Amino acid sequence: MTEYGGLAEIYDTLMLGVDYGEWAEYIESLVRRHGGVPQKTVLDVACGTGSTTLAMARAGYIATGLDLSGEMLSVARQKASRERLDINFMRADMRSFSLPESVGLVVSFQDGLNYLPTTADFEDTMKAVAACLERDGLFIFDINRVEKLHKSKTTDVFWVDSEEFTLIWETRFISNDMWEINITGFVPTENGLYRKFSEVHRERMISEEEVVTALEKAGLKLTGRYAAFSQEEPDESSRRTFYVARNLQIKVKPKNEEIFHRR
Repeated sequence: MTEYGGLAEIYDTLMLGVDYGEWAEYIESLVRRHGGVPQKTVLDVACGTGSTTLAMARAGYIATGLDLSGEMLSVARQKASRERLDINFMRADMRSFSLPESVGLVVSFQDGLNYLPTTADFEDTMKAVAACLERDGLFIFDINRVEKLHKSKTTDVFWVDSEEFTLIWETRFISNDMWEINITGFVPTENGLYRKFSEVHRERMISEEEVVTALEKAGLKLTGRYAAFSQEEPDESSRRTFYVARNLQIKVKPKNEEIFHRR
């Protein structure tokens, strides 16, 4: 999977138009609609620079953020420190992470799961999520419906030129289900020169059938699906779908822990 590197320092500028407070309010509306969570603890998977994690912390959750990119997590920690928010940010692979304590809610947004390159990777991530969820805990996540993009055989080029940076990205489908984004950026330095960075990002189409199958294998029950930021079912025009799943598994404590509690 791609790790965000050079893009980390300008990512928040790119996302200035996103109201993360509204994201948190929408998450809370889905939590209420689905009967609440056993405790107000949340893990934000593929948290990036932590904007959603911070919004959930402001909403009263004990929050943890997880991401593969050390650069993105560095920005997230700086933001939490400035706001004096006590958030644990951890660097880990979403396919194989574990937590010391289970949480009541797991979230993952803004295409994070679309970066998983194979069905096996997606299933491993669902299992890792299930393992860290309390019984009756909720997993709320979005899937970018890449199949709704225009599948051109040619490369489309876009750019942004501002005082803070210049960014050029080229997009194309490299297979029927894989969308590739080649990013080149130029960021001004203190000595008047520019630092160049290049990254390649790939997002995979994840079907409804794949989502349902992976959740079932992980022991999670799909309880809702919504067109983005609504309470309505997605339709053919929906570019992003939000899913809600509940963990119905009973957590079995290790024998030594059971003995300790009996004493």
